[in-house]
Amino acid sequence: MRRTILTLLSMFLLVAIAAPIPPAAAGAKIDVAVAMHNARNEEIVWGIANRIKSDLEKNSKGEMVVKLLGPEVGGERDLQEGASRNEFQIFQSGDMGISTFGAKYAVTSVPFLFPGYEGVEKVYKGKLGEKLNEAMIKSGNLRILGLSRRGARLLTANIPIPTPAEVKGLKLRVPEIPQWVTVWKEVGALPTPVAWPEVFTALQTGVVNGQENPIMQIHEAKIYEVQKYVMMTEHLSPYFHWIANEKFLQGLSPANRKIVEDAVKSAADWGSSKQVEKAAELRAMMEKFGTKFIEVDKPKFIQAARPAIDRIASQQWAPEVKDLLKEIGAW
Repeated sequence: MRRTILTLLSMFLLVAIAAPIPPAAAGAKIDVAVAMHNARNEEIVWGIANRIKSDLEKNSKGEMVVKLLGPEVGGERDLQEGASRNEFQIFQSGDMGISTFGAKYAVTSVPFLFPGYEGVEKVYKGKLGEKLNEAMIKSGNLRILGLSRRGARLLTANIPIPTPAEVKGLKLRVPEIPQWVTVWKEVGALPTPVAWPEVFTALQTGVVNGQENPIMQIHEAKIYEVQKYVMMTEHLSPYFHWIANEKFLQGLSPANRKIVEDAVKSAADWGSSKQVEKAAELRAMMEKFGTKFIEVDKPKFIQAARPAIDRIASQQWAPEVKDLLKEIGAW
């Protein structure tokens, strides 16, 4: 008899855990934690978060109570794991989230696959973006709600590099991301790992001859003091992904879910426009210091990288990805 009771209790607990959260009762407060791994002085990221907070609290008439959390609660991996468990309801992610939970569809993190943001936007707005979100929900209980531009990654060096021919033998500081290292090797560089705080000195002393980053990081780290040329390679056009816990979303009323979706999208769109403005402002500032911005032959770079991209596609992507890329003219 005792064993039967224990069995029934276990079954009841399993059903309770698996069941969706019912919509909150009218008048009940809904706590929403928005977590970011960037430092608090990252003005655009925190501007987005503050807009999300303001819109949720205002448009829900105070039903949602929003708390903003920064790096004190952990790095990007900590945030994505916490959000997957619904410890944070919304979090800001670079490419780690999609690479962890949607790896077979995370094509936007491959250098030189797209010539700029226009192609990347087609991915997220099309069937490939749907597949990515389906994978994120299935494996991580997470859904992408908004995208804000981080700024295209650009190559810097002390010589102009308009084509891949000038890359050959370049000791290039690249983050130790396997896809990035593979592609840059294919283009002709010698990828060299250097911790970000040490990059300025490494460039100054010749440990490396070049590095690649968005213009905001190039300016913030004063790379322009030790590198004369910025190449407009735009080899990656990355976004910050604003991701919500799927169970949290399912537990909201339809009206509140729309409030969340609209708030995140609107704030992220604002962030993208601010990034474009800031990039133009920083470019003008760096040009005053003598930095030269070099237009490059993007088709030649894409062609040079293609063998590595083909290997990545065959080894890491879902079988249908190539066809989906062909539909948007990216393959």
